[in-house]
Amino acid sequence: MLITDHERLTRKFFRQVNSPQLLRRFFRGFGVWDAMELGADPTCDEIHEAWDQLDSPNRTAVKEALCRMNDIAREKGRYTLHIRAEQCGLEGYRDLTLPKLAMTLFLEHRAVFDAAYDFYVLEKTEGLHTLLGRQAVPCKPTAGRLDRFKAELSKALRRDAHGPHLLVEPGPPHPEKWIAVIPHETYVRPDHEFDEHSEITTRERRPVYEMVLIYYPETGVLKLKAGRGKRKIEQVAALFATEVLGQGLAFFQVCQVVSFDPLLDPEFSFAREPEDEFQWAEPCEIKYRKLSNTDVEHTVQCKEVRYGKPGILVALAAEGVDISEIEILGLKICFKFPRNNRDTKTVELAIPNRVHLDETDRDRYIESVLARWGFIDYAAKDRLARAGVTE
Repeated sequence: MLITDHERLTRKFFRQVNSPQLLRRFFRGFGVWDAMELGADPTCDEIHEAWDQLDSPNRTAVKEALCRMNDIAREKGRYTLHIRAEQCGLEGYRDLTLPKLAMTLFLEHRAVFDAAYDFYVLEKTEGLHTLLGRQAVPCKPTAGRLDRFKAELSKALRRDAHGPHLLVEPGPPHPEKWIAVIPHETYVRPDHEFDEHSEITTRERRPVYEMVLIYYPETGVLKLKAGRGKRKIEQVAALFATEVLGQGLAFFQVCQVVSFDPLLDPEFSFAREPEDEFQWAEPCEIKYRKLSNTDVEHTVQCKEVRYGKPGILVALAAEGVDISEIEILGLKICFKFPRNNRDTKTVELAIPNRVHLDETDRDRYIESVLARWGFIDYAAKDRLARAGVTE
């Protein structure tokens, strides 16, 4: 699975667990509770202080477990936690704070928690490129097919000066999609460091980068995080098509999934429907080129976005820019949700197929709204139906 950069673990997590009994069970499970030297009825703050001072051979394992719970116990992880809690019959899970629910699942249904966390880490991968297969094709690769995919992909990357080491790690089974993480060595890079004589020396290394591949068999949609550059995206997609799916090299199409045509319609607005979950949506940044001078790119930003406040399109008009006389390259849209004042999500769209969303439930919902508005092109809408519900 993905190498995870954990969220910062603070006292806030302990306070939001809000259960000294659960925290006691957790630390006892790692055999460190007695070493924390707490009284009979410690508070969550006191438990955090004791943990912060704990010196134990098990500290690394304890911290990793706490960080995993802290990572998923966020709004983005709510859907994953709730679905898993429902599946294992955990009563009253909707009345628990997310940190308390994460710790309860960890303690009472460890295998369920581990599977939920693995999916969460994959699903919150952003910056995915979307490609459309020519038709829906099942994905049940044999070990031999995966070995050939690994070998051919390694050869292709080596031609671009990447390192020889590469792994293909399929994710846990999922009813809608086939997922794989592909760690691989990238270009040689110099690192400067001090040696034992306090002299600066240079060490060459090949950093490991992780591609993420998500394929929807029922629609033939492929989502890839494979770094920058069209060539690498096309290489991975083509080899996945031939070696895993048994299709032709040109099976996946790098097509115009993102469209900014709605902005050309004077009647268009970022309107919500009665059943929509967001309160409002407003564009907050636009990148464009003037058709009269395509050598220069321009960016206009709104630093403070509020509903009803003049937005990007008004700012463009104020600068004398007619939207019909420009080529829009990218757009950022801020979605405001009702949980609190900071509950927002800014989505970046860029042509031809870059949608800066992940695979978590809320982001898939936002994708459906963008498809409804037409920013995800209607030609791609039906193909993306299972990748982000569009109806």
